[in-house]
Amino acid sequence: MPKYEPFDWYETPIYYDIIFDVDTEKEARFLEQCHELHATPRADPKDGAPGSLSVLEPACGSGRLMAELAGRGHHVAGVDLSAGMLDFARKRFKQDCVTGELLEAPMQDFDFQHAGPFDLAHILVSSFKYLQNGDDAAACLNCVCDHLRVGGVFVLGLHTTEPGQTERVLERWRAQRDHLDVVCTIRSDPPDYRKRTEAMRSRIVARDLKRPADEPKRYESNWTFRTYSPGQLRSLLRKAPRFKHLATYTFHHDIHERTRLDGDDLGVVLVLRRER
Repeated sequence: MPKYEPFDWYETPIYYDIIFDVDTEKEARFLEQCHELHATPRADPKDGAPGSLSVLEPACGSGRLMAELAGRGHHVAGVDLSAGMLDFARKRFKQDCVTGELLEAPMQDFDFQHAGPFDLAHILVSSFKYLQNGDDAAACLNCVCDHLRVGGVFVLGLHTTEPGQTERVLERWRAQRDHLDVVCTIRSDPPDYRKRTEAMRSRIVARDLKRPADEPKRYESNWTFRTYSPGQLRSLLRKAPRFKHLATYTFHHDIHERTRLDGDDLGVVLVLRRER
């Protein structure tokens, strides 16, 4: 049985970035389409190219989506609690010749008012589920709402919990960048429905293609997510009454692929618009 070295992949962003970067262009286009379809027009268009948006990303991680959206002509700002991720994002911006504002702060309590109000905000790939209690989750929704203009939209993606789940769930991705080949396997254990938690484990196997005879590096990271049923998610949304839930999409990030919050798709992307 191979041994895995414990590590925090948020403090070693390169592997995280390689794995999740595969869908970056698709996700960025989906976010633009969500704004185009669901936001109301600005009363006072901002300076910049036509169609340019101001975009806020709490839990921005390695900055992959920020860099992509900045490259498309948008003004971007991001918040993250990991100094390692933010350092990586700064290097990415420099390499990609784009600019973006970054702030080290928790996603439920930050102040980026000087850069707003924003047209669009987003938290994808279940990062929202790191918030371990209902107060923090509601605070995040309301903090994001504070930073959006009236008529702006918040795109929130997360996996809901299957009722009666008793089996572990495995997801696996493989991606390459330059000479690195990375395989990532994420395991979610059956949830504790009473505590509303699920134990998560990520295992990374990284190979240097320039050194094929070397043993691959093996890393393991563990964390806990908060769980949400559709009903619990609706209850949470009621704690952010300035938002209106306009649409639900699947995790395929296809603007033509809508679903229902209580449908068969466990991975859901909610579009919330600030109404007041």
